[in-house]
Amino acid sequence: MHTNWIVLWFWLLGTACVSTLKNDPVENHYDMKWGSNPLITEFNGVIDFENLRHHHLITAAEYAIYKADSIREEISKVTLKDRNFNNTMAPLDDLYNELHKIWNPIGLLGAVHPEKEIRDEADSVSMILQDYFIELASDSLLFLAVQRVTQSREAKTLSVSQKRFLESEFRDFIHAGYGLSDTNRKRLKEIRNELFDLYLQFENNIEGHSDTLFVSLEFTEGLPDDYIQERRTLDNRVAVDLSYPSFYPFMEYADSDSLRKVLRIKFLNRGMPGNDVLLQSIIQLRYELADILGYNSYAEYALVESMAGTPERVWEFEEKLIHLARDKAAMDTGILQGIKSEITGEEQLIINDWEKYYYETQELELYHHLDPEEIKVFFQSENVIQGFFLISSILFDVEFKEIENPSVWHPDVSMYELWDNKSGRMLGRFYLDLFPRENKYQHAAEFSIVSGKKAGDTYQMPVAALVCNFPKPTMTTPSLLLHDDVETFFHEFGHLIHELFTTVELSSQSGTSVAMDFVEAPSQIFENWVWQQESLSLFAKHYQTGESIPDSLLAKMIAAKNVQSGNDLLQQIFYGLIDMTLYDKFIFDAGKTPLDISIRLQNEITHYPYIEGTNMIVSFDHLLGYGASYYGYLWSEVYAADMFSVFEKKGILDPQTGNRLRKTILEKGGSEDPMIMVRNFLGREPDNAAFLRSQGFSLKNQ
Repeated sequence: MHTNWIVLWFWLLGTACVSTLKNDPVENHYDMKWGSNPLITEFNGVIDFENLRHHHLITAAEYAIYKADSIREEISKVTLKDRNFNNTMAPLDDLYNELHKIWNPIGLLGAVHPEKEIRDEADSVSMILQDYFIELASDSLLFLAVQRVTQSREAKTLSVSQKRFLESEFRDFIHAGYGLSDTNRKRLKEIRNELFDLYLQFENNIEGHSDTLFVSLEFTEGLPDDYIQERRTLDNRVAVDLSYPSFYPFMEYADSDSLRKVLRIKFLNRGMPGNDVLLQSIIQLRYELADILGYNSYAEYALVESMAGTPERVWEFEEKLIHLARDKAAMDTGILQGIKSEITGEEQLIINDWEKYYYETQELELYHHLDPEEIKVFFQSENVIQGFFLISSILFDVEFKEIENPSVWHPDVSMYELWDNKSGRMLGRFYLDLFPRENKYQHAAEFSIVSGKKAGDTYQMPVAALVCNFPKPTMTTPSLLLHDDVETFFHEFGHLIHELFTTVELSSQSGTSVAMDFVEAPSQIFENWVWQQESLSLFAKHYQTGESIPDSLLAKMIAAKNVQSGNDLLQQIFYGLIDMTLYDKFIFDAGKTPLDISIRLQNEITHYPYIEGTNMIVSFDHLLGYGASYYGYLWSEVYAADMFSVFEKKGILDPQTGNRLRKTILEKGGSEDPMIMVRNFLGREPDNAAFLRSQGFSLKNQ
């Protein structure tokens, strides 16, 4: 994921969802009335997270609204006949920036701060800022101002990025209900307020859900020794919680089938009770919103600014992928069935959902002589971080500098600066929060804190955070990452690089502010570097001996890269089709619930039957931020694979190709059409050949 779901939601909702600043960096617009608040900094200043207290959040929000109101007042003073981009649209982008420079870090704090008081206030303050955004969308003077610019002669002569911003803003105001009756506009506002409250409840039910399986030592057969010792309790049991570093190794290694089933059920029911009812309400409200605006479904509404454009193209895309994945998935399942039959001594035709990770691990060991535990000794987290830094420095001619004794929200967090060697300019700052803790965001994601933006003769530097949940160091062992974790780290750091390399004029188009079905492509491309000998030799070293990962081991890893790729692809298609079905073809009066839809699709698409008593979608928060857009992960992956094929031809560490990627994709943000950017990088029309090869699929008859 590239950012927090609150920002994603605003993108989809069609209300203003971007960032801001006045264009005079000398003045800095720094009012001393709020000067002691850590969230309110001077231009390109550093947030003092360590000294943040809960009352700072509400006062910072007041400051942001004060700044926004000041800009609104200036915009309102311009007469209709004098309206142009510089006196209307540019200040509007400034207004958004002022709000998001406060809201973005508050959203991050709500996901990661260790103090409940601050997390709770982050939620309540987010509601205040959300209300303000909805008020903005209802501001008739702003709408008329934007409409006037769209009708001006100047509109035809604007730059590509300015035209895109103007068109997007005008569409957002239309989506706010202009042209509709007062009754419908009022109802749209009510729906958006209701939805935001439901989103917060849904997410908090997931993040606040804690459960632990206590396992007697006699039932830990198959689990790695370090895993057992790290979780061993005083009464000689093993405490297995639902965090990723705890859950997934248990599912992959524990020989006890019954305990894996118990843990899987617990994991799939995170967010219960409560989220099942919330999700039903969210879906119903989203359909009502789309209907008021004249769309046939929420998906039709949400995809207006996507690359796909229409639900029909998404359905076609997903259905074609199902066809392409079927044969490979059947082969994959046959292998698992054979392994299970051999282990159990009976012919097995069903691979249960709680068994797939375990038998895939067995496949790696039996068919490829690979043990993920053997591999992770070459991926100490510090080395992985430095490896990404080194690869980026070669490709993009940049330097990463760690900040000593940074002001952060938790002692585990580190802070860095990114510098451009050619210009000698600092490009941005970022934070790494890599280890799990109670009540922290449970997945891996990049969070935008400050967006890049032109500010007079200088530039507002982007700031971002990378939040993950990797194994924490112990007294005897450093943080060692499974190869899947390394791939995840490179993926999420790709989002962060996309954020920090931005050079756009408008914060609304900064970094990852791109079409939802393209946002993953600039991060997915970075996953490829964890599968190449040339790049792995730079950082994959044994944490004790310093020995580089052996070529023989790497060869086995590459040979096993597409183990279960068919089933994995079907699983992603399943997630995408849950999303599309709920938001494009879900009929409430048919007596079906979201769970009913999920069960049907799981049994129809995947080879792993539904587990009775579970409700996976209650913890599937992508249904919020990526509503009707989850397909974008696979859609983006097609373009990412095609773009990496250029590196395969030119050299995976070729600085010229890296510079092309930076200039044509990473720096552009959302300032250009993503299809045009991809064509410019490729020098041709994109195709899916590289994607199919990356999945291990035959190119014949495609």
